[in-house]
Amino acid sequence: MAQLVFLVGKSGMGKSTSLRNLNPEETVIINTDQKALPFKQFNLKYNEEKRNYRKTSDVSIVIATLQKANNLPNVKTIVIDTWSRIMTDAIMNPGFRAEKGFDKWSKMASAQYDLINFINDSMRDDIIVYLFAHPETHHDELGFGSERIAVQGKMLEKFVPESFSTIVLYAEITKIPGKENKHVFRTVSSGTDTCKTPLEMFETNTIENDLVVVNEAIREYYGI
Repeated sequence: MAQLVFLVGKSGMGKSTSLRNLNPEETVIINTDQKALPFKQFNLKYNEEKRNYRKTSDVSIVIATLQKANNLPNVKTIVIDTWSRIMTDAIMNPGFRAEKGFDKWSKMASAQYDLINFINDSMRDDIIVYLFAHPETHHDELGFGSERIAVQGKMLEKFVPESFSTIVLYAEITKIPGKENKHVFRTVSSGTDTCKTPLEMFETNTIENDLVVVNEAIREYYGI
């Protein structure tokens, strides 16, 4: 199975920027948000001619792209930016909106479930797959809020995507008076979110906003 990593953060927290130092010869980016990536000349490093870039939010095409990448021995890192857009576009599709009843929600949830399971069950052990996502706040019956990965529909809420990975990083900005704001990844839960990483994978509660740093830690930890 591949190593599935959720990277959770609001827009502007540096999720896409963290791709900047990845080796394009070993990386495939599935750009579901279909917007320009926020680093210089990204289109020269990543494009369809090099077979390391695809723009789509169709979950079936995303899975097909994963299948092709899985068969390329040079590919070590795959980024899906973002899973949130895949779900949003699925429910905003005219066909989905025209369909009546609850079956359409079941089909949508099943497609997302298949995506997660394909990554976990069918991909090579030496591949790390980053699934970017946005957070949402849930409140319990007492009104206390907690943050978790935003999903569409009640079925996916029960699905609890975080349970399918041992690594859930949160992209944040640290603010220190008198210094420039710094983009970081948080590696431990605040107590009110689903952030988590395996014991001793990272030495600090926050790390540099760089997927190369994360890759190195994961590969060393699991010996891949």
